[in-house]
Amino acid sequence: MNDKSLSRRDFLQKTMKFSMAAAVSGPILSMAGCSSDNFSTDPDLPNILFITADNLGIGDLSSYGNRNIRTPNIDTLARDGVKFTNTFVVSSSCAPSRATFVTGQYPHTHGVDALAHLKKTKALSPFHTTLPDLLKKKGYNTAIEGKWHISPYLPTSWYGYNERLSGIFPEDHVIKDSKKTIDFLKRNRNNRFFLQVNYKNSHRDIHGEYQYDPEFPVDPKSIEVPDYMALPDWPEVREDLARYYSQNLRMERMIGEVLHALDDLGLSENTLVLFLSDNGPHYPGMISTLYDRGVATPMLARWPGKIKPGKVVHHLINTIDIMPTFLEAAGIPIPGEVQGRSFYRMLTEGKAPATHDAVYMEMTDHVHHIPTRAVRTKRWKYIKNYSDNPFGLDMNNHDKWAHRMCELPNHPWKRPRVPEELYDLKKDPNEQHNLAGDAQYAGRLEKMRAMLSEHQEKTNDPYLDKKFTRDFDPERYKPVEPGHEYW
Repeated sequence: MNDKSLSRRDFLQKTMKFSMAAAVSGPILSMAGCSSDNFSTDPDLPNILFITADNLGIGDLSSYGNRNIRTPNIDTLARDGVKFTNTFVVSSSCAPSRATFVTGQYPHTHGVDALAHLKKTKALSPFHTTLPDLLKKKGYNTAIEGKWHISPYLPTSWYGYNERLSGIFPEDHVIKDSKKTIDFLKRNRNNRFFLQVNYKNSHRDIHGEYQYDPEFPVDPKSIEVPDYMALPDWPEVREDLARYYSQNLRMERMIGEVLHALDDLGLSENTLVLFLSDNGPHYPGMISTLYDRGVATPMLARWPGKIKPGKVVHHLINTIDIMPTFLEAAGIPIPGEVQGRSFYRMLTEGKAPATHDAVYMEMTDHVHHIPTRAVRTKRWKYIKNYSDNPFGLDMNNHDKWAHRMCELPNHPWKRPRVPEELYDLKKDPNEQHNLAGDAQYAGRLEKMRAMLSEHQEKTNDPYLDKKFTRDFDPERYKPVEPGHEYW
């Protein structure tokens, strides 16, 4: 990736070092479990099952309009609960986005504004107040399974998780079956629990590939390239999408198994289930960008007796809002440092008011330094770029089709960026026509600029008033050979 990247051997050595230190400094509950006497059995407190997908786009579920595959298990959450249509992650990069889930803060506040496995100093501080910390103090048994990315070289127990259901190595982060998840539910059927299950199936492997799951064949010839992705309808793209969908179907089945287990154990009635993605798909112009195809996420929630079935909410939601919502559901005061706003009333009331007129997104580093900020209303998107560094092709850099695609006018992922972008999302939902240089929209541009600046000042964003810099280096964007290890 770059000169700061770590080899897999480095990862293993550092992880083992920190794990041994953790074993000396304090006990970590094993996945075999512990006595339920330590945990609350208060029937007025809900269990919380927080399910995340990795790199799943807003249009990749059949409940959100995907016609290529059917996702009936996840779609039951929409049928039996609530579907949100305007939810946006704060950053379309894994570690910054996931750190926001558990802190309720913007990346420039919690400090994880880069990929923490590449830049160790960008990992979340273990002294930071987290969602599992607060739930643990309330009496919840807290656990995590799957991807752990916000501080990969430190134990999850330092961040409030009683149990870690997956191994410490990167290959252990891909959940292959539901055995450990269901075992946790069985062991905790009589006490309150918070279980975060992070599926990584829809993330590319270390060689930048999606692999077909033999149980879930998808015919590339039957694929229609989704409009929201704004990708060319090429055979190579359809082939890659078929493998992507195959992995999504594996995840979809496992989620169904977990939801059925909740039913079988009699836990569904008192369990708030929330599902969403950490950022958009791993394709050029999606992950690491602040376009809707990078930051928009499906979000579904179910809580029988509390959430009316078949409900649809169109209000703007930002993922800084997840932590305060869970805290309110658990009756825990929301700390003052939390920047999000609870959407609890949108879950439990028939008609709840909006909590945001606009949402804000940001990017500082992904593979390269690509500082960017954005503000989005229901109709308008304003993007401010602080460097002309391109977004690049990330884990598609070995694909010949991706480099050929960059020759098209609407795929400038290897070309210098412009300082400002403005999009009318009503007329141009795929953000293909930048209006920032059109005099007809000068007033709208100024208004959106002011909204972003006010937000940056209020949240102490270090990029407030920074100037646009020209850093483009074409050598960075040359293809790599197939078989190259990205991580």
